[in-house]
Amino acid sequence: ISEALDRFAGRGSRQDVRRALMPLLETTQQQVDRLERLAEEMERARKGVAQVPSPMRDSLPPNYSRLTVREAQILPMIGKGFASKQIAAELEISIKTVEKHRQHLMEKLGLHDIAGVTRYAISAGLVAATA
Repeated sequence: ISEALDRFAGRGSRQDVRRALMPLLETTQQQVDRLERLAEEMERARKGVAQVPSPMRDSLPPNYSRLTVREAQILPMIGKGFASKQIAAELEISIKTVEKHRQHLMEKLGLHDIAGVTRYAISAGLVAATA
């Protein structure tokens, strides 16, 4: 990178080039981080492991184990008040897919509204209650 900065510095100061390249480098690092998270999630999904730390897993309600990895991933997001569109953007899936996961997890947990999902997520310790 240093050599590239020196090469481009002929057209502007080294600091100007650095300032121009930093947003690109940050975006690239964010994408790398996101890809690593996705790879980890895919590996856990392949192994059938939910994204809940093991000490927490023991304290979860029994019906929680009926959820798929993706449903378990979406549950706390719903509990935090994320809209389907926000969840879809974060997980890079369609809004319809999020809505199907939401419907399935509500059926599996015997919940009938989003307020119930939020209460469940709080009581299960997946989401912190706010005052």
